[in-house]
Amino acid sequence: MIIEKYGITLKRVKESDIELIRVKRNSADINSRMHFREIITEEMQKKWFESINNMHNNYFIVYHNNQQIGLVNGKNSDYEKRQSEGGMFIWEKKYWGTVIPAMCSVMMTDFTFLINDFCKNYIKILKENKNAISYNKQLGYVVTDEYSSGEETQWYELVRENYLTKIPKLRNGIRSITGDDEPLTLCNLSFKDDSDEELNLLYKPLPDFIKNTVNIILERENHSLI
Repeated sequence: MIIEKYGITLKRVKESDIELIRVKRNSADINSRMHFREIITEEMQKKWFESINNMHNNYFIVYHNNQQIGLVNGKNSDYEKRQSEGGMFIWEKKYWGTVIPAMCSVMMTDFTFLINDFCKNYIKILKENKNAISYNKQLGYVVTDEYSSGEETQWYELVRENYLTKIPKLRNGIRSITGDDEPLTLCNLSFKDDSDEELNLLYKPLPDFIKNTVNIILERENHSLI
């Protein structure tokens, strides 16, 4: 799957990407900002990919100006409760403090609520990460006790109605930079980089309310699930 908007491209992680992700995730700049700080081995990374390469997880490499700059995800999707968990890390330091991470988060949150038609999303933030806490509160996230927080981390939840109330202000800010204040639509999604094997592994098992959306995109691309 590919998602394109605001001059940013999100490409679903493939096995060929995992060594790059491992190296970047183990770097001191990124590792120090994570709750899990053990050094990730090649074997650990392979097991991680095997665990997330399914319909319940969407991990994307972030591209900007044809450069791989980070990773964003919607994971642990529960299609009965219509909820998931989000996360992101940007490894290219020149993008820290820019609007690019914010745009990535809007793309993924739109994907969660407007494309997948979910009702709730969760994130876990380090308590010392004041910038992330402040930004996500602007999106509508609030502290939740649905999951157990630790000494270093706090869980937050975002319901769709709260997001739809908060997001117009942020879209106006994005428009001033990109000229685009429209929400994500199916026109921004493509499966042109997926093989038949990947399509059937990742999307054929989906519940009908999402698989119908997938099929609309595939029909546009003259393709279909086998």
